[in-house]
Amino acid sequence: MRILATAKQVPSSSEDLLLDSRGTMIREGIALEMNPYCKRAVAKAVELAQLTNGNSMVVSLGPPSAEDILLEALAWGVDEAVLLSDPLFAGSDTLATARALAAFVKKEGPFDLILTGHSSLDSETGQVGAELAELLDLAFADSVRELDLDKDNKLVNLRCEQDDGGRLLSVPLPAVLAVAERLCPPAKVHRDIWSEIPSSRVRKLKADDLDPKGPWGLQGSPTQVGSVRSFGKVPRLLWRLDKPVESQVEDALEILIQRKAFESSLEQTTEQVASPTGKDDQSICVVLEPNREQFNRELLGRAALLAHQIDAKVLAISTEAFNLSQIWKWGTDELVVLNGSKIEQDIAATISCWAQSQSVEIMMFPASYWGREVAARTAARLEAGLIGDAVDIQIENKRLLAFKPANRGSQLVAITAKSKVQMVSVRPGVLPLLLPRSGLQVANMSTLKGVNKSQVQVRKSWRDDNFEDLLNASIVIGLGAGVPNNQYGQIYQLADLLGAQVAATRKVTDKGWIQRSRQVGITGRSISPRLYIAIGISGKYNHLAGVSGAQNIVAINNDPDAVIFSNCDLAIVGNWDEVVSYMIDKIKNNIKINSFFKQDKEQIN
Repeated sequence: MRILATAKQVPSSSEDLLLDSRGTMIREGIALEMNPYCKRAVAKAVELAQLTNGNSMVVSLGPPSAEDILLEALAWGVDEAVLLSDPLFAGSDTLATARALAAFVKKEGPFDLILTGHSSLDSETGQVGAELAELLDLAFADSVRELDLDKDNKLVNLRCEQDDGGRLLSVPLPAVLAVAERLCPPAKVHRDIWSEIPSSRVRKLKADDLDPKGPWGLQGSPTQVGSVRSFGKVPRLLWRLDKPVESQVEDALEILIQRKAFESSLEQTTEQVASPTGKDDQSICVVLEPNREQFNRELLGRAALLAHQIDAKVLAISTEAFNLSQIWKWGTDELVVLNGSKIEQDIAATISCWAQSQSVEIMMFPASYWGREVAARTAARLEAGLIGDAVDIQIENKRLLAFKPANRGSQLVAITAKSKVQMVSVRPGVLPLLLPRSGLQVANMSTLKGVNKSQVQVRKSWRDDNFEDLLNASIVIGLGAGVPNNQYGQIYQLADLLGAQVAATRKVTDKGWIQRSRQVGITGRSISPRLYIAIGISGKYNHLAGVSGAQNIVAINNDPDAVIFSNCDLAIVGNWDEVVSYMIDKIKNNIKINSFFKQDKEQIN
């Protein structure tokens, strides 16, 4: 088999990253490495090539410095390495990047299998793999955790991770697969070894070698970066006293009461969904994910507001039917129901054809596993600018303006789409859940025959968690490897007492002690609870990046020099089980804390 892996050079996870005024990452003076997801793609490419007596190749699009990650890949065992490097590539967004990679594949192919990383840690959009698959008209699967070739090497059986569950797929080859972090050990070689490999082993190609016409880089990118600003981190108290454990717990609880940390962090909005404009000459389309009511309501509520500002109507497109009165209250003027295949490739093909016949100004998708593939494929078909993983969207000068975090959340970037159809995927939970609008109207409904082209077979799908639970939690308890899983009973007793959700570090989910959907950090979830209690967590950046938005962080660790004590509000030094035991006892008997819980229950009722 011929197997191609794509690789991207990103800043080391320990670096503090910055973007210049064009939104391009500043690389001077910082340590760079191969993107962690790409390390798995490279390792699996070598493994499968050796298994099938085939050939492995790695390609990277980047500046001359990206040669380093290709030398490392060669040291790992890749047969060939190619660097696509040209000033014309500078400023490439995801579609421009996918277009360059597709041109390379067409020039150097055919390949039986193309492996990419699930996402890159400097941008986290997770769009390139799906856009590449669409441009090559290939099947695609995201976040592949297990991969098995059939005996004829014509089909791969996959287990794929999703937001709060997974799927078993059978995918015909050739295909593009985006790999998960846990697929295999990473391709990681010490610099002393790969630095001895001659640079001549890396073949260099310029833009003209792919296609003299392009367009490439900024010119070929349908999205445009605007202002860049630092994403303000919550200032920490760094409170710590040298007292017995019981006294530390008492003092910590009193401070948390003063900071109202036990109140619900979910703001109760009084804002209703905007009224319809009655205009039909242009529209905002919201693509609804099946069985995700909260995601869909968040998007529809914001779509109705944006539509009101530009005199447009809201079109919801879905593979499932809705109560027409209910979905109108959520913000929908017209519902389009797709009849046909439920595979993302087919949904995107259907939506793309439909959008070309409509006066669609803006298309909105959830930034979930499902939504990212449908959005990325649709963008590639429409050659539209797709702003991925936005945390806020608004209208400015009658155009869509979206804000997204970049560089592991250290910065917030304003992005616009230059294309006729403007597209955005929005992170679940970042938009307010508006009150349904009043009235007795119903949404108009039409049906659309879907495309049935994809050969991907879904053998099984499941959910083992509820994505919204952790997202909406006002109090979260985070578990590190310092807490043995056979002693979780006490942790869940504390969680029940506080009405809290439980999350974990990557080490814990790697061991299978808690499901992966509960992993918090760079390669997991980002959460912003009112109170985060970190128990037995050392405090590495990879985890803390996922809780940087927490209003209060309490850290419990028996190591007085634990890194997390430099990144928290309240530090409690002691054995976790002793601290938790005192916490349970003190909370049960604290009238002030219990009054907060009573108020929350009354609000819910």
